Amino acid sequence: MSELAVYSAPSRNRDFWFPDGDIVLSCPQPHGRRCLFRVHKFMLTQHSLPFAEMIKKEALLSVLETLDGLPVVLLPEPASEIHKLLCCLYNALNGGAFNDEERPITRYDWLLRICSKYKILPLHKRIVAQLKAEWPATLPAWDAREAHIAALLQQHIAAGPPGRVHDMYLDDRLAEPVLTIHTARALSLPQLLPAAFYDLARRDPRADWDALHTDAAARALPANERLLVGGVRSARWGALCAHDLLVLAALKETLATLVREGWEMMRRAQIPHAVCDAARKDVLERSKELAVVSRDPLYAAQWACQYTTKAGMCKSCETNLVRWLATFRVSCWLTLLQKFQHRN
Repeated sequence: MSELAVYSAPSRNRDFWFPDGDIVLSCPQPHGRRCLFRVHKFMLTQHSLPFAEMIKKEALLSVLETLDGLPVVLLPEPASEIHKLLCCLYNALNGGAFNDEERPITRYDWLLRICSKYKILPLHKRIVAQLKAEWPATLPAWDAREAHIAALLQQHIAAGPPGRVHDMYLDDRLAEPVLTIHTARALSLPQLLPAAFYDLARRDPRADWDALHTDAAARALPANERLLVGGVRSARWGALCAHDLLVLAALKETLATLVREGWEMMRRAQIPHAVCDAARKDVLERSKELAVVSRDPLYAAQWACQYTTKAGMCKSCETNLVRWLATFRVSCWLTLLQKFQHRN
């Protein structure tokens, strides 16, 4: 074996260069450079069978390069990804890149790919659990998710004109639905699809994630900056395949029908006291307009429940209308789940 000499000025990673490490991982960086990690075999082998096979003594005998007398294993993944993976492994699978509350886990699609490739099952399982929590399959869990996002929005409003918290816009802190849809299909997790598609149906098609987040120069463009400061929720529209575009179009049509028929039913329903009818119609007209503008009938119906208590209706009529709105929300959610029940 020869000492490492074939790489273009390799750099040693400061975070993962342990004096007692017994193996060196070499990963590509931009411009043809390599990054080296001196780590411990046991940290890799205890979580990953493929790593264990790779690091077997007989396998390392075929390694052509060494560094400081240690075998050097070349990995194809970028150094930045391996660095974050090591952050997770060296923090007992609950630290580093994974346990970052400020950035959604669904941005780490690369981490799922690595976990699948190297069969790092505990971390893979935890990521899937986090995905299910971020894209819930029940209406109460969805409402809790939306309440959390509303609290994040208030943080950005309180931050003033820059609109940034921890140097991030609101859109930086929210999971992006198209990537979630791809992940759901790749991992056979169809339970993520209803929430992901519903969220996508609400987003402004003019707000493209790639245009807003590709680089600092794109974010600094006046039009893009205005969208980000305003709390826009973008999506990777260009990454949607033809099939998913059709699914999205059908979902939007379904939601529009639910709003039209649901609000008409509530408008025509009998209430105990006719004197409250004007107040009821006011609530329904305002909330229907909100449903159309926001593309979010679940939110519009929830808002209407709160507004009903201030509309001047008697308690009996108020209770009836709130019950109808709550029933509409449940019906809307069940329709959403049924729409994706047999999709993959």
